[in-house]
Parts: sequence; C-alpha cells; structure tokens
Amino acid sequence: MSSAEVFISRIFLICFSVVNFVLSNAQITSPVADYFDTLNYPVYPGTDPYFIFHASIPGNPAQGSLLAMPPYGTPGFDFSWSMYNPSSNAFDPPFHTESGVATSRIDNLEPGCYQVQITATDLDTILRAWVFSNDPYVEVEKDENGKIKPYKYTCDYLILNGKAEAASIQYHDLANGNPVNLANGMTFEWTSDNPDLEIFGAKERLYLSLSVSDPPQYRPPTKDTRFTLTAVDSFGLSRADDVLYESVHVKAEFTTYIEDQENPGSWIEEANPTGEAPLEVRFINLSENGIEFQWTLVDSAKTGEDDSEVITEALEDSVVYTYYIPDRYFPTMTTQSEAGCRDSFPLGTRIEIQVEPSELDAPNVFTPNGDGVNDYFLVQAKSLKSFKITIFNRSGRKVYEFEQAEEKFEWEGWDGTINGKGENYAQPGVYYYVIEAVGWDAERYRGHPPYKGFVYLYREGE
Repeated sequence: MSSAEVFISRIFLICFSVVNFVLSNAQITSPVADYFDTLNYPVYPGTDPYFIFHASIPGNPAQGSLLAMPPYGTPGFDFSWSMYNPSSNAFDPPFHTESGVATSRIDNLEPGCYQVQITATDLDTILRAWVFSNDPYVEVEKDENGKIKPYKYTCDYLILNGKAEAASIQYHDLANGNPVNLANGMTFEWTSDNPDLEIFGAKERLYLSLSVSDPPQYRPPTKDTRFTLTAVDSFGLSRADDVLYESVHVKAEFTTYIEDQENPGSWIEEANPTGEAPLEVRFINLSENGIEFQWTLVDSAKTGEDDSEVITEALEDSVVYTYYIPDRYFPTMTTQSEAGCRDSFPLGTRIEIQVEPSELDAPNVFTPNGDGVNDYFLVQAKSLKSFKITIFNRSGRKVYEFEQAEEKFEWEGWDGTINGKGENYAQPGVYYYVIEAVGWDAERYRGHPPYKGFVYLYREGE
C-alpha cells in the first residue's frame, strides 16, 4: 500500500446506513450497501446508480449485492444478469437467470457494472447499476504489540505518525470504455481516551509532535493513553487505527495551604500565602506520574538554612514547612518519573510566599468596662520572636506582666485587673508600661517610644 500524502477533500456528503435503497429513477436497489448515489458518464448519455460496500476488515474487500424489481408489468418475470467487460466495452453473456419470479437478487459481486434484462408478457426493459468496493487505508505507526515505538518518544517529546489514503474507485464510460475516477477524498482526526489531553493539529496533520516545550495543554500525557486516528472519506465511511502510549512523562505541580486564622486547626488554599512569622505553609502535591519529589522551599544561600530541601517519594505525602524570617520566598518542586524524566514547578509565573516584617505599636488609652469595645490594652504586633511587657501604676508598683518567647505572638492583652487575673480591678488613671521585644527579622523593640510609655485606663462613671 502506498504511503503517499493523503489527499484531503472538502466534499461533504451524507452517509446513509440503510437496509434498503430505492432510487426514484431506477429499480435496482441493494439491501446491504453502505452508500449509494448516481454517476454521470463523460460521453455516454444518461446516469446510472452506484452502490458502495465498505470493508469491515481492512484488506478484506466487501462483496456486493443487488436486487432488481420490475418497474411495472404482470408478475411472473424473467431476469437475465450480465456483467460489463471493460476490455470489450460490452456486456458479457448472462451469468445468472431466473424465470417466473417477482424480483431477482444476486450476491457476492465483484466491483463492476451489472445489467439485468427483465421480460414478461407486457414488459421488456434493461436496468444497470455499478458495484464498488471501498477499502480505505489508515495506519498508525506502532510496534508488534500495538504500542508507540521506543524511538518515537523521549523525556522531551512524543511523536505520532499516521497514514491515511482514500480508496481509489474507478468506473468506465460505456460509450468508449475509457476509465473514469469517482471523486473521493479523506478527512481525518486524532483523538485519545484521555479527556484531559488536547491534541493540537488533530485535524490538520498526520504527523504530530507533542513536546514539553509547548504550552501545557499540548505536552505529552502523563498517564497511559490510547491514541486513535480516524479517517472519513467523501462517502462518509470511516476507518480507524490506534496505538497505545505507556507514558514516561511527568508533570510537577503543587498548591499551598495556610491555617485559617478565623478557624484554628483548619486549612485554606492560598495561591500566594502571606502572614506573619512564624508562618506555617502546607504544600499539597498535585504532580502526575512522579515517583520522587524534591522540594526547595527557601533560598538557602540567602537565609543560611540547611533544611530547606525536602525529598518525598509518595504523591499523597504533603510537606509542611515553617517560615520564621520575614522575607519573600519562591518555593519550587522537581519531580522524576520511573523512566527518569523530570519536570519542575512552577515555571514562568512564580508562587510567592511573603512573611511579613516585624511590627509593634501600642495605644494610649483603653476602656475595660465590659462593653466589648476597647476592653483590653493590646499592642499591634506582627512577626515577634519574643515579647515582654510590664505595667506599673503611678506609685511604681507592678500591676501586670506578660512574657512569651519562640512562639507565634498570641498575647490577649491586659484586661485592667491586678495581675490580669480578672478579680481586682485596677483604678482608673495613668499607667506606665515597658516593652522588650525582638522580631523574627532581628529587629529589636526596647527603650524607645512607643515601646515604653503611658496608657490611660478609663472606666465610664469613674
């Protein structure tokens, strides 16, 4: 079979799958044909019907079948069938006859033109019809096991090769015996059993290259995929062939989660996590076809941290990492398939994790009267590594103290009671506070306003 370039026709015809064809201008039909129409001759006047029989198995042409019915007359007809001989440009002697019947059917017909003479007491007519066998050629390149050949893929690309050729159908002008080609073209399309895979050029090219350098939707699939090449000819009759690709490719991808501040203990997805130190980030692996995953979570040269790289070997294993130093971080992950192919994520647009710089500010008044508004003396703080506050009354007596170190800052504030125990109310008036704090970015808060100063405790009616 020739591997010439396929001729792609833009002729769109309607395919009929019918049990019986009846043409308005003839009385020859076919009970099993896959397509029918009429043809014209360049010289010979008139038209004749033709019937196409599609091969269900490639390389095994289908046999034709015709049924003749008298257009009129008294039942009890005689039928005499003969076949056209291109060499003599005439019909050979009859090869099949029937007498005294209503209709006549002939089967197992080779391609060619058939003529039947129907006679009766009140009828003598001749009908003609052409029989064509349709066996288009479609093949996808593969090995003896029906799989993509090994040299057709690497870690960088996958190549699909297909061939498609419409069946050549020829008839003869009954005036001079000259051969005439029946117009027939072919369209085709690549598909797959992978619903997530988009095949670029699926309807334009028989040679396809899926490369990791292409946009993500055009990359080779990361799971075993069966590709099918389906071709349809001008008569709407199709032929298909397929090949199995056992994937060696891999796709790296992850997403990030941080703790929901409004619902401690639960996690929410955040594309670019932002928060104060220490910021705990959970990395969820979304990779495909990988067996080893190497995570680079910080720039160790920049931070001096040694445990910034983590290796996991199971897709379901998540990674939790705590960022202490306020800065911007751009985590990456590289994954490897069993075949040794590698992929990295992200590429192009980066995922950014921002740990906010330390911050500390204090108010100068609060009103612990139980109305739910400004009931606590609280500082505005972010990313503090250590924090200590001592509060004194006007006589220099210590009335409250709180200290926290090496944990996420979670001071609830002073409620205006002695030692913060909620029992003995401190008198309204002016109090003096001293704060000593160090941020995770090594910023020190001590000895300068507002890190020591005065706060006014005020209760309505006092």
